[in-house]
Amino acid sequence: MKGASGLILLFIAPLLLAAAPPVQPTTMITIAPGEFTMGSTEKDIEWAAQTFFSESLDYYRDETPAHTVNLPAYTIDITEVTMGQYRLYRQQTGVPAPKFMDNGRFNQDPQPVVGITWQEAADYCATMGKRLPTEMEWEKAARGTDGRFYPWGNHPDETQANIRGKKDGYRYSAPVGQTKFGASPFGIRDMAGNVWEWTADWYQPYPGNIHPNDFYGKQFRVIKGGSWFSNLDLARIPVRGKSLPDRRNKFLGFRCAK
Repeated sequence: MKGASGLILLFIAPLLLAAAPPVQPTTMITIAPGEFTMGSTEKDIEWAAQTFFSESLDYYRDETPAHTVNLPAYTIDITEVTMGQYRLYRQQTGVPAPKFMDNGRFNQDPQPVVGITWQEAADYCATMGKRLPTEMEWEKAARGTDGRFYPWGNHPDETQANIRGKKDGYRYSAPVGQTKFGASPFGIRDMAGNVWEWTADWYQPYPGNIHPNDFYGKQFRVIKGGSWFSNLDLARIPVRGKSLPDRRNKFLGFRCAK
């Protein structure tokens, strides 16, 4: 019996050593309760159209009207969820590998996880005791209370975010939390460029919006922030991207809120 017990321990020990370490939660920041300006004024979208040489204002109409939103306190991840964190989560839960996990351009541990559907992102957040941020929460965390266009201010600066082009130093997604890029007034990172981020909300018109849009409804989820594949226009905080919930894109990731 003694020999048999020793043999059993020899088989158990390697299993214990191989167990994945727990997923380390992303550090969060608390956003104080209060009002902020969400969306864009007519003057704002005229500025965007002129600055980025757009031929029409129609593309920007879903950002209007600018309106005041009063939110209770909440917390939000400082950075996007990383590939390394999602890799550990997979080991613990057995969920399928995200698309691009075998692609060396996107699968390094410090890079944001991409190739994730909306439901997979929501499931990850729930497992961590969190949830996806609402569009309102995301926008307030990114722009603060002064209605700025970018996390760092109103000036379009290609060196302040990981966007399309070479001035930021990255061809594809960058490791999250790069201090070389501009942080929001609350200290939140990567809210312009790097990867678009899922939010909890359906793509619906803002209260008071008078411009029809065939895409409104419960078909698309709102995504925010632009990506390494976007120009600075799409990295503006008020921009309302949209994606079908089942899409797995190399430029789309997420962060969690609570």
